[in-house]
Amino acid sequence: MVTNSKGFTLLELIIIITIVGISMAMAAPGLRSMIANNQISSSASDFASALQLAKAEAVARVNSVVICKKNSDSTGCIASGDWSQGWIVFSDDNGDGSVAADSSETVLLVHEALHERITFGGEDGVNELITFRPAGTSSVDGTKVLTICDERGLEYSSRAIRVTITGRGSVMKATDIAGLTACI
Repeated sequence: MVTNSKGFTLLELIIIITIVGISMAMAAPGLRSMIANNQISSSASDFASALQLAKAEAVARVNSVVICKKNSDSTGCIASGDWSQGWIVFSDDNGDGSVAADSSETVLLVHEALHERITFGGEDGVNELITFRPAGTSSVDGTKVLTICDERGLEYSSRAIRVTITGRGSVMKATDIAGLTACI
């Protein structure tokens, strides 16, 4: 007598589940690393985009525009901490480098804090705020570097953002910056 069986036996199901489990266990570390690398890369790109926005708005508004580390309620700048706590871009109408308490200055962009594993800081001159003038130039003297990385260190997918006096912000591998030996 011939029977047409449809479905899986218990043994076949156990074998398939085992193979899938082993495959996932092998892929998980690579997946975690890929996610961490993408967080660093996208954060660096976000910051470079904020620099471009600030420069473009300064030229368009014929007014100074500032990018700074944001405070906890996202309403102004703060000098302590690092850029991983997030940043804001605002039109600095009164030229004092901070958002006016009376809300008369326009906040153009608020970027929330980065993942807790990420550190993001830079040299003096770019570690607190960067001002863009109406001509499109920045407050940076020469060229300064900001570094973004996680607990894995400089050699693992870290990024550097080079900011120039012309207001250009370029993203590159941190290991490509001569003399850079550690994360901030």
